[in-house]
This record gives sequence, C-alpha cells and structure tokens, in this order.
Amino acid sequence: MKATGWSTHPSEHLKPNQISFVDGEAYIARKDVINIFTDGSKTEHGVGASFCVSTNDIWAYQWSSKLNDNNTVFQAELIALHEAVIYASHLPNHNTSKIHVDNRASITASSNSKSTNETARKIFKIFLTNPRIKVSWVKAHAGNIGNERADELAKDATQHGQPYSHTKLPKPHIKVLLRKRMLEEWQTLWKNGDTGRKIFNIML
Repeated sequence: MKATGWSTHPSEHLKPNQISFVDGEAYIARKDVINIFTDGSKTEHGVGASFCVSTNDIWAYQWSSKLNDNNTVFQAELIALHEAVIYASHLPNHNTSKIHVDNRASITASSNSKSTNETARKIFKIFLTNPRIKVSWVKAHAGNIGNERADELAKDATQHGQPYSHTKLPKPHIKVLLRKRMLEEWQTLWKNGDTGRKIFNIML
C-alpha cells in the first residue's frame, strides 16, 4: 500500500546543499569526503542492488544483494540508496559522506517529504537527521570508476548476491497475480457450477 500524507512535519526540510542534480564528479577527488556509489541492475538473471565506499582512493567497503526477480530497477536503485545512507549514518560525526547515484528518479523520490514510496520515506528521514550525508547525481557509464564498480557489483548480485528479504513486490506484478487467481477461481466455478449448464454444454 502507498503511504499518504507528510512523512515529517512540513517545517522540517533538508539542507540546501544535501541534494544535488549537478554531476558530483568533482567531489570524488576530495580527500576529506567519503565517497559512496550506488547502483541497481536488472538482467535476464534477475535483479541486484549494490553500493561501494571509497576513502582516500581505497575501497573500504562494499555491499550487494539479490532482489526478487519481479522487483523493478527503480526498487533496486532505492534499496541500494537506502542501504548506503544507513551505512553513512553510522560513520563518525566528523565525516562527511557523498553518495553518488546515477538514477535521478530515486534521488527525487528520496528528497521529497511527501513521497508515497515507503523506502524513499525511510531514506528522507535519515537525510533529515544526518545533514552531513549528501547526495549527488552522477552520469552513468561515463568512465566514473566508482559508478562502474557499483554497476559491476549490482550485475553480479543478480546471479550470486545474497537474497534481500526486506522489499515488497511491485504493484503491477501483484495485479497480474490477483488477476490470474480470479480467472482461475471463475473458471473453477464455471466448470463445477450448477447454473448455465446448457450454455456450458454448447461451449464444451
């Protein structure tokens, strides 16, 4: 079910410099910023999400997971961002972290206090209580080593990642399942019912 209403009080807002849709490439070279790269992927093998952490040009940490095959890329992108902000929120208070995301839609949803997406709302609340966490868009497949690494991790997770059990199936898939179930029930009632037998016999 979609969430409704404000996720926080209307007077609470993110800091102006927390969210940026300008390519964050310039931050990657800075030594005083912990850079985190996220990505989601959907292939013929399944759906994966990942993030990796770079500190002083050293890969300090990485995470990846395999989602349900029916999850969407958008869900994978949001889950990767959610796990990344959880990681960043546990860093020491003197550290500034910059999360680089190549999916504008997930940034937009996560920075909107009225988003109806449950995962996006969780991310927004973490942003709100951790202003040192900053997010910027980064162009995908443009030679950015962090973005490329996150992409490789996400693709690998579609086959070899540990299952991620904290996400729900997308609404379109649930609708398909419900429609199929209703048609099966209708067919059973039509086949085993005691009305309309003349028409049933003709069609049979």
